[in-house]
Amino acid sequence: MARLPGGLAAWRGRRLLRGAGPAPTKEHCGPDTAKVTAARHTALHSLVTEAAKYADTTPPVAVALTGSGTVRFTGGVLRVGLPLVWGLPADHLRIVLAHELALPDTKHPDLVRGLLAAAADAKVLAATGPLRAAVEQVRDAAAIAAGGGGLSGVEDAAAALLRAATVEAAFAAFAAAEGRHLLTRDGAAEPVPVRISDLHAGWRLRLSRWGAPAVDGGALLDEVPLRHPGLAAELRALDEVPRPGLAGDAVDLDVLTAEEELGLAAGVIAGDGEWTRFERLPVEVYGAEVERQAREYVRAVRAVLGRDPDDRDELAGTLLRRPVDVERARRGETAADDQPAPPWMGVVLLSVLVEHALLQQGWRREHPLVARRLVSSGGEVLDLNELYQKPDELRRLLAATSSVSG
Repeated sequence: MARLPGGLAAWRGRRLLRGAGPAPTKEHCGPDTAKVTAARHTALHSLVTEAAKYADTTPPVAVALTGSGTVRFTGGVLRVGLPLVWGLPADHLRIVLAHELALPDTKHPDLVRGLLAAAADAKVLAATGPLRAAVEQVRDAAAIAAGGGGLSGVEDAAAALLRAATVEAAFAAFAAAEGRHLLTRDGAAEPVPVRISDLHAGWRLRLSRWGAPAVDGGALLDEVPLRHPGLAAELRALDEVPRPGLAGDAVDLDVLTAEEELGLAAGVIAGDGEWTRFERLPVEVYGAEVERQAREYVRAVRAVLGRDPDDRDELAGTLLRRPVDVERARRGETAADDQPAPPWMGVVLLSVLVEHALLQQGWRREHPLVARRLVSSGGEVLDLNELYQKPDELRRLLAATSSVSG
């Protein structure tokens, strides 16, 4: 009786897979991917070929970029997430690719990969625990080999897999928050959903200007070692997750076409809605959040003073002189040991109020994801981020605008 790695009977595996729904179309990249070939995204194609050697397998027939932060080999297609390509050094991406491509020796590789891909089905997941454990041991070994082997290979493999998981989590949070918005339009009884076609360009901008959204590092440090039994000890030895960013030595890609950009976004944005771009979003998309923050800081200043500030100058002065107290009051925390505030803290708090006041006067953000860089209706650009060394200028700007009430 033919058996799969881990001892599962092949006939049982086929029955489980049939019950889990249709399998991915063989060697079909789909409209929500961008093809990777020897002529297009050449460096990534070469890295996949190199990774296949470490995985002791033939290179996949088809390779495609996807919009997610994952790497998956299903239906004969290796699907590589664009956020991972941008966020991992080439050496780390090679490790992640080798890990995904590797399998134990089996006469039924397509069946094994199909079962691994059907993890969302509870029955399949429950029946394939030994299979997954056997596969993961081989994959972790391939990752170590792709990292150069030896102790350094183990350390690099653990670091690469944890970084990949962190990028995946951070991008998923970004896509959920920024990929789809509800807009109020004249004549419409209900808010109108829109989807962002340049989502990934926005992600790249976010990383370059502000860094990635916060992730639950503790959860990742608990979860990732469970996925990788062959590297569990090394992963548990890591005490923090890396902060996702744009890797300086990432694999070079060709410029994405507008059609590819749209397809990648379509693959990760849930729900319906017409397509638009970040630059076309109205102020209401981010203005409400800026207003909420500004009002919270005004109320916090009132709590710190025990009264309303006499004027906007006292409001600004309290933010600049007592930012730690203001932030504690905003969070509802009791006073703790006095700690000196970072030199930039008060200016950041004050700039939130200035941005809100300017938005109320018809200014808008140059890009919705770049806070405090504003454009007037006449085209004048004002970057409040450049005024961190000029708090008096921020005070002047606040004094020249309408007040912010709590």
